[in-house]
Amino acid sequence: MTQNPLVSIVTPAYNAGRYIEETAASVLAQDYPNLEYIVVDDGSADDTAERLHRLDPRVRVVRQANAGEQRAVNRGVAEARGDLLAIVNADDPLLPGLVRCAVDHLTQHPELAGVYPEWLKIDGDGRVLEVVHLPDYDYARLLKRHLCDIGPGCLFRRSALDGAPPRDPRFRYSGDFQQWLRLGLHRPFARLPLVLATWRLHDAGTSQAGLSAALAADKVAMIEDLFARADLPPALRAMRAEALSAAHFAAAALALHHPAIPGRRHMWRSLRAKPRWDPPDLPERRRTWRLILFALGLPVTRPLIALNQRWRGSEIDRSALPGLHYAAWLTAVRPLEQAPQPVADRECVRLQAGTEPRIQ
Repeated sequence: MTQNPLVSIVTPAYNAGRYIEETAASVLAQDYPNLEYIVVDDGSADDTAERLHRLDPRVRVVRQANAGEQRAVNRGVAEARGDLLAIVNADDPLLPGLVRCAVDHLTQHPELAGVYPEWLKIDGDGRVLEVVHLPDYDYARLLKRHLCDIGPGCLFRRSALDGAPPRDPRFRYSGDFQQWLRLGLHRPFARLPLVLATWRLHDAGTSQAGLSAALAADKVAMIEDLFARADLPPALRAMRAEALSAAHFAAAALALHHPAIPGRRHMWRSLRAKPRWDPPDLPERRRTWRLILFALGLPVTRPLIALNQRWRGSEIDRSALPGLHYAAWLTAVRPLEQAPQPVADRECVRLQAGTEPRIQ
């Protein structure tokens, strides 16, 4: 790999007028000299096209009739020229230093399919809700617990795609998770122990607007499709029962928040596929008796679920300084949040020292 390989960042944008300029600015502000940025306007009906017209000329805009996020991502990657790729949602701005840190790590570790950072969960106004720290990469954890640890800010090699498009349009809501599971079959990823990206929680976001029976079914269908592959290693094939159980459990958990999702059916199928999960017991995906009974008791238990959510809301960790905008968090908190860790990459070391460029 050359010292500064071309990095292509693709943003699928549909009715993204509120956030696209902010996200584009965060991409163009990256301290990396060889960057290509492509925004695919997926037939937006709002003012996205007008805002894209005002963007920096370094942004290449591709327009198409509305075809969905997965096809928009595939179109952008097909148009891109870089050997290293990233998919950045239109509402999820990057934090300074991501690209250079990721490139440094991938350059030093050619065996990796990609790298992913830790990230900030922010609200619609950019206020920090949570600092999301992640464990080291473990494919079995992703598969057996249905945990998409690879999230915003991931950079991956084009070669890891083996000539296929990154997203499968059959999985409207789980296309990203399906991509990471597919790419990870033969090459590992690695975690960057730095907060370098954001994920925005707001009512118009895909994960919120798409909260439906289709989203729940998507989770299960994606896992079933993975285990239908002929090239699945035997060690992973042995995890089928637990992977399906976890997918049905994740779908049942969604039903606690949306009455259209058949939570009882998904929970029964989770228990039938694997009555007892293998250790370890992970806090991020714990099949507790309380959740099992809530799901099996729907819709009768729905009022109890609302009470439980209000009670648990009082337990949320507020160490991220609630109300602080992520740009201010970079200056006030990140140097303290990111204690020195054994990271050899020169850019990561510089970021840990708290000397990164600031958002203007």
